[in-house]
Amino acid sequence: MQKSALNEHSGSTDHTTACSLNKQQLAIKGHTEKAKEISSNKLESQLVVVFDMAKRMIPCHQFVGQTELLRALKAPDFISTDGIYRHSDSVDEMERSVESVLLSQLDAKIQESEFIGVIIDETVNITVDKKLIVYLKLENRGKTETCFLGNFDVDDGTAKCIFAKMSEQLQKRGVALSRVLGLSSDGASVMTGNRGGVGTLLKTHSPFSTQVHCGAHRVALVALDASKAVEAVAAFKRTTTSIYSYYKHSATKTKRLRNVALDLNDDDMISLKQPCAVRWLSLQRAVDSIQLNWPALVTQLGKEAEGNAQALGLHREILTYQYVAWIHTLADVLPVMTKLNLVFQKDDVNLSMIKPMVRASDAALIQLRDAPGPAEEKFLTECQDGIHQNVKLTRADARSVQAFKNARECYIQHLIDALHERFPDDTLNLLSSLDTLLNPDQYPQEKESLRKYARQAIDQVAGHFGEEKVDEDGVDTAPLINGSNFRRDAPAVMTALLCYGGLRFTGACGVLIRDMAEMYPEWATLAKIAVVIPVSSVPAERGFSPQNRIKTADRSRLGDVKVTRLMRIASCRETMDTMDFKSAATYFNDAKKRRK
Repeated sequence: MQKSALNEHSGSTDHTTACSLNKQQLAIKGHTEKAKEISSNKLESQLVVVFDMAKRMIPCHQFVGQTELLRALKAPDFISTDGIYRHSDSVDEMERSVESVLLSQLDAKIQESEFIGVIIDETVNITVDKKLIVYLKLENRGKTETCFLGNFDVDDGTAKCIFAKMSEQLQKRGVALSRVLGLSSDGASVMTGNRGGVGTLLKTHSPFSTQVHCGAHRVALVALDASKAVEAVAAFKRTTTSIYSYYKHSATKTKRLRNVALDLNDDDMISLKQPCAVRWLSLQRAVDSIQLNWPALVTQLGKEAEGNAQALGLHREILTYQYVAWIHTLADVLPVMTKLNLVFQKDDVNLSMIKPMVRASDAALIQLRDAPGPAEEKFLTECQDGIHQNVKLTRADARSVQAFKNARECYIQHLIDALHERFPDDTLNLLSSLDTLLNPDQYPQEKESLRKYARQAIDQVAGHFGEEKVDEDGVDTAPLINGSNFRRDAPAVMTALLCYGGLRFTGACGVLIRDMAEMYPEWATLAKIAVVIPVSSVPAERGFSPQNRIKTADRSRLGDVKVTRLMRIASCRETMDTMDFKSAATYFNDAKKRRK
């Protein structure tokens, strides 16, 4: 091509027009991309608002108000109303998009966890629908996480119905029942029944599974059993409940009591608490409030006793030596049970904590049975000739004092007996054996002692997980570990864990899973099983709180799917900084395309 021809073309009208058109196209493309970016940023910002509202359990109909507030505050993505959604269906779709991200994360975690623990509980919501809440305990490279699976409607409370719903939801997430090796519940017969409980039904599909009665429930039942067995404690609870009810329903009486407390102590009164059967160990809070407010209660009820039969009766009760003595005795005893209960309410509770904490509580109760605790000791020292805090106590004769001592000893002994009954060694054998093998903190230091130390535990674990299971129909299930190899490797593995120094149950399991899986696969498998066995159903109990805050009397028409979605967002560990809103926006845009 000649240079003259190129020069002629470059000066032609066609060339000038083409260049101008190209510039326009580039400008349009730039504006389009910028508009898409602005639109994308606006959508992500709205998803942040929806996410935050769900986290704080704010009804979705307030979304428009939230965006208007942000516009008033000059938030960049909300200054213009263009691209801001207002319809409730759009807000609902944004919630679905956020949930889709969380579900994809849950599915990934489920796939990474070789074995799974399940935590279930049942309740009734505000519209009297039977609900089943399910959590999963998952493991990934030795680290565990408890994840919300869902809150589902069930037709009735039978074991078959509960098991069918649990199985259906697990299969939806790609979980074979054979992978479920731990089941924790509140210990109700429908869950743990030997003949037809949910745990028994699970064993037909997962013969190596272990069902666990929630430790926190057991502790609460220990305290309940003992209080029912001793009439004096039951009477104390009735009087304490009556005092709470007397003041709860009258603002005038409560104000008078508060004024008396200020006059006596120069400090505001501690609000009275109710001993509630459905709240774990609430009696301690009630006892603490009565102990602090006792002088004010004596004074005020004494003033109101004239002409008020209820006040007169309560005044007489709280003036007795037995009532005041029980306040101080329970102030020593109940914290022992509360501490044990709180152990099982921890997020990171595992099976290694059961035996040592139960034994520690047992030892503390035995000490209190044989000698008064600090609060009771102080009361006995200060109470001379039946006078306590300058108040003359009634029924303070030697016979009544001895009757209290007998009842006190009987009550603490009932606590000890109930603790042994609710945490019997024979039902915890498998869990104890896992703890024995996987908790180097308990290992003896000498090699010869180490061989003898774990012999029984090795036999039990190998017998449970290392032998073929045959069900009622004659179907064989292959063992999860090679029992012979497991026994052979025991000395080497335990010696290696001991050499790490300072390892406890969780740390040892992590080392086995991450560092020793190739050399000792049986022990790594055992560690994966042990860490997912849930010993508490507290996550399920806590899950009912967001359910009741989401589905209220004003929002009673919310459906099962909507409530579960909001519970999933509210309970997730993601924050506004860690949530993947770009993926949520992609889900939202894809849903819009499908609707078109």
